[in-house]
Amino acid sequence: MTDEKVISPVKDDKFNSHPSESPIWKKAFKIEELDDRTRGMHPAWYEYTIRFDGLKPLQQLKMREI
Repeated sequence: MTDEKVISPVKDDKFNSHPSESPIWKKAFKIEELDDRTRGMHPAWYEYTIRFDGLKPLQQLKMREI
């Protein structure tokens, strides 16, 4: 299992009830994928720390607005 940080403009307070189907995945990025153009596309971004089993998200460990 690994813990990864995922950035998304979508806030999902109920991520743990549906981790694979969460709406954050429609606009999810790794932090190194964001550039100034992408950051300016949305007024708020959220950083999720998520525990994965391979490619399957299991649980949200933390979330914060950035």
